[in-house]
Amino acid sequence: MLVDQVQKIAIDNHLWHNESRVLIAVSTGLDSMVLLHVLQELTNTGLTIGVAHVNHQLREVSIKEEAFITDYCHKERIPFYTQRWQVPAKGNIEGQAREFRYDFFKEIMEKYHYDVLVTAHHQEDQVETILMKMVRTGDLFASQGIVLTQVFGSGRLVRPLLYHSKETLRQYAQEHQLIFFEDETNQTLNYQRNRLRHQVLPVIKSENEQSFAHFQQLSEQIQELDGWLSQQQKIWFAQNVQIGSEELTIDLDWYAGVSPFERKYFLKEVGRFAQVTWQLVISKKQLDKIMTLLDQQGKPQWEIDLVEGWRFSRRYGELHLKKNQTKSIKQPARTIALGQSFFLEEDQWVGFFPVGEEKIPEKVKLWSEFRQGFCVDSVQSLVLRKREPGDRFWLNKQLRKKVSRYFIDQKTPLEERDKAWLVVGPKNKVIGILPYTLSYLSIVEETDKIHYVLLFKYKK
Repeated sequence: MLVDQVQKIAIDNHLWHNESRVLIAVSTGLDSMVLLHVLQELTNTGLTIGVAHVNHQLREVSIKEEAFITDYCHKERIPFYTQRWQVPAKGNIEGQAREFRYDFFKEIMEKYHYDVLVTAHHQEDQVETILMKMVRTGDLFASQGIVLTQVFGSGRLVRPLLYHSKETLRQYAQEHQLIFFEDETNQTLNYQRNRLRHQVLPVIKSENEQSFAHFQQLSEQIQELDGWLSQQQKIWFAQNVQIGSEELTIDLDWYAGVSPFERKYFLKEVGRFAQVTWQLVISKKQLDKIMTLLDQQGKPQWEIDLVEGWRFSRRYGELHLKKNQTKSIKQPARTIALGQSFFLEEDQWVGFFPVGEEKIPEKVKLWSEFRQGFCVDSVQSLVLRKREPGDRFWLNKQLRKKVSRYFIDQKTPLEERDKAWLVVGPKNKVIGILPYTLSYLSIVEETDKIHYVLLFKYKK
Protein backbone atom coordinates (compact mmCIF):
# COMPACT_ATOMS: atom_id res chain seq x y z
CA MET A 1 0.00 0.00 0.00
CA LEU A 2 2.72 2.52 1.00
CA VAL A 3 4.70 1.76 -2.16
CA ASP A 4 1.67 2.49 -4.35
CA GLN A 5 0.90 5.69 -2.43
CA VAL A 6 4.46 6.97 -2.81
CA GLN A 7 4.39 6.17 -6.52
CA LYS A 8 1.12 8.10 -6.89
CA ILE A 9 2.51 11.11 -5.03
CA ALA A 10 5.58 11.05 -7.26
CA ILE A 11 3.49 10.91 -10.44
CA ASP A 12 0.94 13.53 -9.35
CA ASN A 13 3.65 15.99 -8.28
CA HIS A 14 6.29 15.15 -10.92
CA LEU A 15 8.85 14.23 -8.26
CA TRP A 16 10.76 12.00 -10.65
CA HIS A 17 10.29 10.06 -13.87
CA ASN A 18 10.99 6.42 -14.72
CA GLU A 19 14.52 7.12 -15.96
CA SER A 20 15.52 9.29 -12.97
CA ARG A 21 18.68 8.65 -11.03
CA VAL A 22 17.63 8.93 -7.38
CA LEU A 23 20.05 9.40 -4.49
CA ILE A 24 18.55 8.33 -1.14
CA ALA A 25 19.78 9.97 2.08
CA VAL A 26 19.92 7.10 4.59
CA SER A 27 20.82 7.47 8.27
CA THR A 28 19.77 3.85 9.14
CA GLY A 29 16.91 5.11 11.31
CA LEU A 30 13.36 3.84 10.89
CA ASP A 31 12.27 6.57 8.45
CA SER A 32 15.17 6.34 6.02
CA MET A 33 15.25 2.54 6.01
CA VAL A 34 11.56 2.49 5.11
CA LEU A 35 12.22 5.03 2.36
CA LEU A 36 15.08 2.94 1.01
CA HIS A 37 12.95 -0.20 0.93
CA VAL A 38 10.05 1.58 -0.79
CA LEU A 39 12.30 2.96 -3.52
CA GLN A 40 13.92 -0.44 -3.97
CA GLU A 41 10.42 -1.73 -4.72
CA LEU A 42 10.00 1.04 -7.30
CA THR A 43 13.16 0.21 -9.24
CA ASN A 44 10.97 -2.05 -11.36
CA THR A 45 9.50 1.16 -12.82
CA GLY A 46 12.89 2.12 -14.24
CA LEU A 47 14.34 4.14 -11.36
CA THR A 48 18.06 3.96 -10.72
CA ILE A 49 18.89 4.39 -7.04
CA GLY A 50 21.96 5.06 -4.92
CA VAL A 51 22.47 5.54 -1.19
CA ALA A 52 24.34 8.35 0.58
CA HIS A 53 25.23 8.05 4.27
CA VAL A 54 27.00 10.50 6.57
CA ASN A 55 28.66 9.36 9.77
CA HIS A 56 28.73 12.42 12.02
CA GLN A 57 30.79 10.53 14.65
CA LEU A 58 28.72 12.01 17.46
CA ARG A 59 27.58 8.66 18.94
CA GLU A 60 29.41 5.41 19.66
CA VAL A 61 26.86 3.40 17.66
CA SER A 62 27.51 5.45 14.50
CA ILE A 63 30.34 3.08 13.49
CA LYS A 64 27.93 0.11 13.63
CA GLU A 65 25.34 2.07 11.65
CA GLU A 66 27.89 2.89 8.94
CA ALA A 67 29.03 -0.74 8.77
CA PHE A 68 25.43 -1.97 8.58
CA ILE A 69 24.35 0.27 5.69
CA THR A 70 27.63 -0.39 3.87
CA ASP A 71 27.02 -4.15 4.06
CA TYR A 72 23.32 -3.73 3.20
CA CYS A 73 24.03 -1.81 0.00
CA HIS A 74 26.79 -4.24 -0.96
CA LYS A 75 24.43 -7.21 -0.63
CA GLU A 76 21.61 -5.39 -2.46
CA ARG A 77 24.03 -4.17 -5.15
CA ILE A 78 23.11 -0.54 -4.58
CA PRO A 79 25.74 2.14 -5.31
CA PHE A 80 26.85 3.47 -1.93
CA TYR A 81 28.56 6.72 -0.94
CA THR A 82 29.67 7.58 2.56
CA GLN A 83 31.48 10.38 4.32
CA ARG A 84 32.63 10.99 7.90
CA TRP A 85 32.50 14.30 9.70
CA GLN A 86 36.11 14.55 10.79
CA VAL A 87 35.90 17.78 12.79
CA PRO A 88 32.57 17.92 14.67
CA ALA A 89 31.37 21.38 15.67
CA LYS A 90 31.43 22.63 19.26
CA GLY A 91 28.39 24.89 18.95
CA ASN A 92 25.14 24.62 16.98
CA ILE A 93 25.95 20.99 16.25
CA GLU A 94 22.58 20.25 14.64
CA GLY A 95 22.87 23.12 12.16
CA GLN A 96 26.50 22.48 11.21
CA ALA A 97 25.91 18.75 10.87
CA ARG A 98 23.04 19.43 8.49
CA GLU A 99 25.17 21.78 6.41
CA PHE A 100 27.97 19.20 6.15
CA ARG A 101 25.48 16.46 5.24
CA TYR A 102 23.76 18.38 2.46
CA ASP A 103 27.03 19.66 0.99
CA PHE A 104 28.08 16.01 0.68
CA PHE A 105 24.79 15.12 -1.02
CA LYS A 106 25.25 17.94 -3.55
CA GLU A 107 28.76 16.73 -4.32
CA ILE A 108 27.61 13.15 -4.96
CA MET A 109 24.66 14.28 -7.11
CA GLU A 110 26.91 16.34 -9.36
CA LYS A 111 29.77 13.83 -9.55
CA TYR A 112 27.60 10.79 -10.29
CA HIS A 113 24.79 12.51 -12.20
CA TYR A 114 21.87 11.98 -9.84
CA ASP A 115 18.98 14.29 -10.67
CA VAL A 116 16.91 13.68 -7.50
CA LEU A 117 17.80 13.56 -3.79
CA VAL A 118 15.14 11.99 -1.53
CA THR A 119 14.89 12.33 2.24
CA ALA A 120 12.55 10.59 4.67
CA HIS A 121 10.75 13.55 6.23
CA HIS A 122 7.21 12.64 7.28
CA GLN A 123 4.09 14.18 8.87
CA GLU A 124 5.49 14.56 12.37
CA ASP A 125 8.62 16.24 10.99
CA GLN A 126 6.35 18.73 9.24
CA VAL A 127 4.40 19.54 12.41
CA GLU A 128 7.60 19.92 14.46
CA THR A 129 9.15 22.21 11.86
CA ILE A 130 6.12 24.49 11.62
CA LEU A 131 5.86 24.77 15.41
CA MET A 132 9.59 25.47 15.77
CA LYS A 133 9.50 28.24 13.21
CA MET A 134 6.39 29.79 14.70
CA VAL A 135 8.01 29.79 18.15
CA ARG A 136 11.27 31.26 16.84
CA THR A 137 10.05 33.85 14.34
CA GLY A 138 6.30 34.41 14.48
CA ASP A 139 6.51 35.06 10.72
CA LEU A 140 3.82 33.43 8.59
CA PHE A 141 5.91 32.74 5.50
CA ALA A 142 8.96 31.63 7.46
CA SER A 143 6.66 29.10 9.15
CA GLN A 144 5.46 27.33 6.03
CA GLY A 145 7.41 24.23 7.01
CA ILE A 146 8.91 21.55 4.78
CA VAL A 147 8.13 21.66 1.07
CA LEU A 148 7.45 18.52 -0.93
CA THR A 149 9.96 19.43 -3.63
CA GLN A 150 12.51 22.14 -4.28
CA VAL A 151 15.54 22.91 -6.40
CA PHE A 152 18.70 21.44 -4.88
CA GLY A 153 22.25 21.25 -6.19
CA SER A 154 22.27 20.00 -9.76
CA GLY A 155 18.73 18.60 -9.46
CA ARG A 156 15.85 18.50 -6.99
CA LEU A 157 15.27 17.53 -3.37
CA VAL A 158 11.99 15.69 -2.71
CA ARG A 159 10.26 14.24 0.38
CA PRO A 160 7.85 11.53 -0.82
CA LEU A 161 6.87 10.44 2.73
CA LEU A 162 5.67 13.89 3.78
CA TYR A 163 2.00 12.84 3.73
CA HIS A 164 2.57 9.76 5.88
CA SER A 165 2.65 9.43 9.65
CA LYS A 166 5.41 7.93 11.75
CA GLU A 167 3.02 5.15 12.74
CA THR A 168 2.46 4.24 9.07
CA LEU A 169 6.22 3.94 8.58
CA ARG A 170 6.56 1.84 11.73
CA GLN A 171 3.86 -0.56 10.55
CA TYR A 172 5.57 -0.87 7.16
CA ALA A 173 8.87 -1.69 8.85
CA GLN A 174 7.22 -4.37 10.97
CA GLU A 175 5.43 -5.93 7.98
CA HIS A 176 8.67 -6.19 6.02
CA GLN A 177 10.86 -7.00 9.03
CA LEU A 178 13.22 -4.12 8.31
CA ILE A 179 16.31 -3.63 10.43
CA PHE A 180 16.92 -0.08 11.61
CA PHE A 181 18.73 1.79 14.38
CA GLU A 182 17.11 4.03 16.97
CA ASP A 183 18.98 7.29 17.68
CA GLU A 184 19.02 7.53 21.48
CA THR A 185 19.47 11.32 21.29
CA ASN A 186 15.90 11.53 19.94
CA GLN A 187 14.70 10.79 23.47
CA THR A 188 16.52 13.59 25.27
CA LEU A 189 14.68 16.83 26.00
CA ASN A 190 17.82 18.93 25.51
CA TYR A 191 16.71 19.83 22.00
CA GLN A 192 13.67 21.94 21.12
CA ARG A 193 12.54 19.55 18.39
CA ASN A 194 12.53 16.65 20.87
CA ARG A 195 10.57 18.64 23.45
CA LEU A 196 7.91 19.42 20.85
CA ARG A 197 7.91 15.81 19.64
CA HIS A 198 7.42 14.25 23.08
CA GLN A 199 5.51 16.92 24.97
CA VAL A 200 3.42 18.84 22.42
CA LEU A 201 2.63 16.62 19.44
CA PRO A 202 0.86 13.90 21.50
CA VAL A 203 -1.47 16.54 22.96
CA ILE A 204 -2.27 17.94 19.51
CA LYS A 205 -2.99 14.52 18.06
CA SER A 206 -5.18 13.60 21.03
CA GLU A 207 -7.43 16.53 20.17
CA ASN A 208 -7.93 15.38 16.58
CA GLU A 209 -6.54 12.37 14.72
CA GLN A 210 -6.44 14.48 11.53
CA SER A 211 -4.53 17.36 13.08
CA PHE A 212 -1.18 16.39 11.53
CA ALA A 213 -2.77 16.24 8.09
CA HIS A 214 -4.19 19.69 8.78
CA PHE A 215 -0.68 21.00 9.43
CA GLN A 216 0.34 19.71 6.01
CA GLN A 217 -2.65 21.48 4.45
CA LEU A 218 -1.66 24.65 6.28
CA SER A 219 1.89 24.36 4.96
CA GLU A 220 0.65 23.97 1.38
CA GLN A 221 -1.72 26.92 1.70
CA ILE A 222 1.09 29.14 3.03
CA GLN A 223 3.32 28.02 0.17
CA GLU A 224 0.60 28.85 -2.38
CA LEU A 225 0.01 32.26 -0.80
CA ASP A 226 3.73 32.91 -0.67
CA GLY A 227 4.05 32.06 -4.37
CA TRP A 228 1.20 34.37 -5.33
CA LEU A 229 2.50 37.20 -3.15
CA SER A 230 6.03 36.85 -4.55
CA GLN A 231 4.68 37.34 -8.08
CA GLN A 232 2.56 40.28 -6.99
CA GLN A 233 5.52 41.91 -5.25
CA LYS A 234 7.56 41.69 -8.43
CA ILE A 235 4.71 43.34 -10.39
CA TRP A 236 4.42 46.19 -7.86
CA PHE A 237 8.18 46.64 -7.95
CA ALA A 238 8.47 46.62 -11.75
CA GLN A 239 5.66 49.16 -12.19
CA ASN A 240 6.59 51.64 -9.47
CA VAL A 241 10.37 51.58 -9.05
CA GLN A 242 13.07 53.12 -11.21
CA ILE A 243 16.45 51.44 -10.84
CA GLY A 244 19.94 52.92 -11.23
CA SER A 245 23.39 51.47 -10.70
CA GLU A 246 23.39 52.13 -6.95
CA GLU A 247 20.03 53.77 -6.51
CA LEU A 248 16.32 53.14 -6.79
CA THR A 249 13.41 55.59 -6.77
CA ILE A 250 9.89 54.74 -5.59
CA ASP A 251 6.73 56.51 -6.75
CA LEU A 252 5.00 57.61 -3.55
CA ASP A 253 1.80 58.65 -5.33
CA TRP A 254 1.22 54.97 -6.09
CA TYR A 255 2.32 53.96 -2.59
CA ALA A 256 -0.16 56.33 -0.93
CA GLY A 257 -3.05 54.88 -2.95
CA VAL A 258 -2.70 51.23 -1.93
CA SER A 259 -3.59 49.34 1.24
CA PRO A 260 -1.30 48.96 4.27
CA PHE A 261 -0.93 45.26 3.36
CA GLU A 262 0.36 46.14 -0.11
CA ARG A 263 2.67 48.81 1.29
CA LYS A 264 4.18 46.39 3.78
CA TYR A 265 4.93 43.64 1.30
CA PHE A 266 6.03 46.08 -1.38
CA LEU A 267 8.71 47.42 0.99
CA LYS A 268 9.71 43.83 1.78
CA GLU A 269 10.34 43.33 -1.93
CA VAL A 270 12.46 46.50 -1.94
CA GLY A 271 14.48 44.96 0.88
CA ARG A 272 14.82 41.65 -0.96
CA PHE A 273 15.93 43.40 -4.15
CA ALA A 274 18.54 45.45 -2.25
CA GLN A 275 19.98 42.33 -0.66
CA VAL A 276 20.14 40.33 -3.89
CA THR A 277 21.44 43.21 -6.04
CA TRP A 278 23.73 45.15 -3.71
CA GLN A 279 24.18 42.74 -0.76
CA LEU A 280 22.52 45.44 1.35
CA VAL A 281 20.68 43.97 4.34
CA ILE A 282 17.74 46.11 5.48
CA SER A 283 16.27 44.88 8.76
CA LYS A 284 12.56 44.46 9.50
CA LYS A 285 12.91 47.18 12.13
CA GLN A 286 14.28 49.60 9.53
CA LEU A 287 11.52 48.78 7.03
CA ASP A 288 8.91 49.28 9.75
CA LYS A 289 10.41 52.69 10.52
CA ILE A 290 10.29 53.65 6.83
CA MET A 291 6.64 52.62 6.65
CA THR A 292 5.81 54.67 9.77
CA LEU A 293 7.52 57.78 8.40
CA LEU A 294 5.79 57.43 5.04
CA ASP A 295 2.43 57.25 6.79
CA GLN A 296 3.05 60.47 8.71
CA GLN A 297 1.69 63.72 7.35
CA GLY A 298 3.74 66.92 7.33
CA LYS A 299 7.14 65.33 6.70
CA PRO A 300 7.77 65.70 2.97
CA GLN A 301 11.54 65.30 3.35
CA TRP A 302 13.61 63.12 5.66
CA GLU A 303 16.56 60.75 5.65
CA ILE A 304 17.48 57.49 7.38
CA ASP A 305 21.03 56.16 7.27
CA LEU A 306 21.50 52.42 6.83
CA VAL A 307 24.97 50.84 6.54
CA GLU A 308 28.04 51.34 4.36
CA GLY A 309 26.88 54.74 3.13
CA TRP A 310 23.40 53.64 2.06
CA ARG A 311 20.44 55.85 2.89
CA PHE A 312 16.68 56.07 2.49
CA SER A 313 15.56 59.63 1.71
CA ARG A 314 12.13 61.02 1.04
CA ARG A 315 11.90 63.92 -1.39
CA TYR A 316 8.22 64.90 -1.57
CA GLY A 317 6.61 62.47 -4.03
CA GLU A 318 9.57 60.09 -4.23
CA LEU A 319 11.42 57.74 -1.91
CA HIS A 320 15.05 57.10 -2.75
CA LEU A 321 17.35 54.29 -1.69
CA LYS A 322 20.82 55.41 -2.60
CA LYS A 323 24.45 54.93 -1.75
CA ASN A 324 25.84 58.29 -0.78
CA GLN A 325 28.71 59.69 -2.74
CA THR A 326 31.56 61.41 -0.94
CA LYS A 327 30.49 64.97 -0.39
CA SER A 328 32.67 67.67 -1.86
CA ILE A 329 34.12 70.33 0.42
CA LYS A 330 31.78 73.27 0.77
CA GLN A 331 32.86 76.09 -1.51
CA PRO A 332 33.79 79.42 0.08
CA ALA A 333 32.25 82.66 -1.12
CA ARG A 334 33.77 83.92 -4.36
CA THR A 335 33.71 87.30 -6.04
CA ILE A 336 33.21 87.50 -9.77
CA ALA A 337 34.15 90.66 -11.62
CA LEU A 338 33.22 91.80 -15.11
CA GLY A 339 34.84 89.66 -17.78
CA GLN A 340 35.61 86.86 -15.37
CA SER A 341 34.47 83.21 -15.39
CA PHE A 342 35.29 80.01 -13.51
CA PHE A 343 33.98 76.62 -12.39
CA LEU A 344 32.25 76.70 -9.03
CA GLU A 345 32.14 72.90 -8.97
CA GLU A 346 32.75 70.19 -11.57
CA ASP A 347 29.21 70.49 -12.90
CA GLN A 348 28.70 74.27 -12.35
CA TRP A 349 30.26 77.14 -14.29
CA VAL A 350 29.64 80.89 -13.99
CA GLY A 351 30.66 83.90 -16.08
CA PHE A 352 30.03 87.68 -15.86
CA PHE A 353 30.49 89.40 -19.24
CA PRO A 354 29.71 92.51 -21.21
CA VAL A 355 26.79 91.77 -23.50
CA GLY A 356 27.99 90.19 -26.75
CA GLU A 357 31.37 89.21 -25.30
CA GLU A 358 30.35 85.99 -23.58
CA LYS A 359 33.11 83.38 -23.61
CA ILE A 360 31.58 80.00 -22.92
CA PRO A 361 33.83 76.90 -22.72
CA GLU A 362 33.03 74.16 -25.21
CA LYS A 363 32.57 71.72 -22.31
CA VAL A 364 29.56 73.59 -20.89
CA LYS A 365 27.79 74.82 -24.01
CA LEU A 366 25.16 72.09 -23.94
CA TRP A 367 24.57 72.32 -20.19
CA SER A 368 21.43 73.87 -18.75
CA GLU A 369 21.58 77.67 -18.51
CA PHE A 370 20.41 80.40 -16.15
CA ARG A 371 20.92 83.99 -17.45
CA GLN A 372 20.45 87.44 -15.93
CA GLY A 373 21.19 90.86 -17.40
CA PHE A 374 22.49 93.92 -15.48
CA CYS A 375 22.70 97.57 -16.35
CA VAL A 376 25.97 99.46 -16.06
CA ASP A 377 24.91 101.44 -13.01
CA SER A 378 23.46 98.57 -10.94
CA VAL A 379 26.50 96.42 -10.16
CA GLN A 380 29.94 95.73 -11.57
CA SER A 381 30.95 92.78 -9.37
CA LEU A 382 29.01 90.08 -7.58
CA VAL A 383 29.57 87.66 -4.71
CA LEU A 384 28.58 84.00 -5.08
CA ARG A 385 28.13 82.01 -1.87
CA LYS A 386 26.18 79.19 -0.30
CA ARG A 387 23.04 79.96 1.69
CA GLU A 388 23.20 80.79 5.36
CA PRO A 389 20.57 80.80 8.12
CA GLY A 390 18.35 83.88 7.91
CA ASP A 391 19.08 84.71 4.25
CA ARG A 392 16.20 86.58 2.62
CA PHE A 393 15.53 88.06 -0.79
CA TRP A 394 13.05 90.64 -2.04
CA LEU A 395 9.96 89.44 -3.89
CA ASN A 396 8.84 93.04 -4.45
CA LYS A 397 9.29 96.46 -2.86
CA GLN A 398 7.34 95.50 0.23
CA LEU A 399 7.80 91.74 0.65
CA ARG A 400 10.82 89.63 1.51
CA LYS A 401 10.99 85.84 1.81
CA LYS A 402 13.44 83.57 3.51
CA VAL A 403 15.55 81.56 1.10
CA SER A 404 14.76 78.43 3.15
CA ARG A 405 11.01 79.09 2.80
CA TYR A 406 11.38 79.57 -0.95
CA PHE A 407 12.93 76.08 -1.23
CA ILE A 408 10.16 74.59 0.90
CA ASP A 409 7.45 76.25 -1.19
CA GLN A 410 9.07 75.02 -4.39
CA LYS A 411 9.50 71.49 -2.94
CA THR A 412 13.17 71.58 -3.79
CA PRO A 413 15.00 68.40 -2.68
CA LEU A 414 17.59 68.84 0.06
CA GLU A 415 20.47 67.78 -2.19
CA GLU A 416 19.51 70.42 -4.76
CA ARG A 417 19.28 73.10 -2.09
CA ASP A 418 22.84 72.35 -1.07
CA LYS A 419 24.01 72.75 -4.67
CA ALA A 420 22.36 76.16 -5.13
CA TRP A 421 24.33 79.43 -5.06
CA LEU A 422 23.18 82.83 -3.86
CA VAL A 423 24.06 85.89 -5.94
CA VAL A 424 24.83 88.71 -3.52
CA GLY A 425 25.16 92.37 -4.39
CA PRO A 426 26.14 95.49 -2.40
CA LYS A 427 25.28 95.54 1.32
CA ASN A 428 25.03 91.72 1.28
CA LYS A 429 21.62 91.84 -0.38
CA VAL A 430 20.58 88.62 -2.13
CA ILE A 431 19.98 89.29 -5.81
CA GLY A 432 19.18 85.73 -6.92
CA ILE A 433 19.27 82.01 -6.23
CA LEU A 434 21.09 80.07 -8.92
CA PRO A 435 19.65 78.37 -10.87
CA TYR A 436 16.15 79.04 -9.53
CA THR A 437 15.02 82.62 -9.23
CA LEU A 438 15.93 86.33 -9.16
CA SER A 439 15.29 88.90 -6.48
CA TYR A 440 13.24 92.03 -7.12
CA LEU A 441 16.52 93.91 -6.70
CA SER A 442 17.96 92.30 -9.82
CA ILE A 443 15.20 93.55 -12.10
CA VAL A 444 16.41 96.19 -14.52
CA GLU A 445 14.28 99.29 -14.98
CA GLU A 446 12.82 99.69 -18.45
CA THR A 447 14.85 102.88 -18.90
CA ASP A 448 18.11 101.10 -18.10
CA LYS A 449 20.20 99.61 -20.82
CA ILE A 450 21.58 96.13 -20.20
CA HIS A 451 25.36 96.13 -20.55
CA TYR A 452 26.31 92.97 -18.68
CA VAL A 453 25.07 89.42 -18.34
CA LEU A 454 25.55 86.80 -15.62
CA LEU A 455 25.64 83.25 -17.03
CA PHE A 456 25.26 80.16 -14.90
CA LYS A 457 25.75 76.84 -16.71
CA TYR A 458 25.08 73.57 -14.87
CA LYS A 459 24.74 69.89 -15.58
CA LYS A 460 21.54 68.25 -14.35
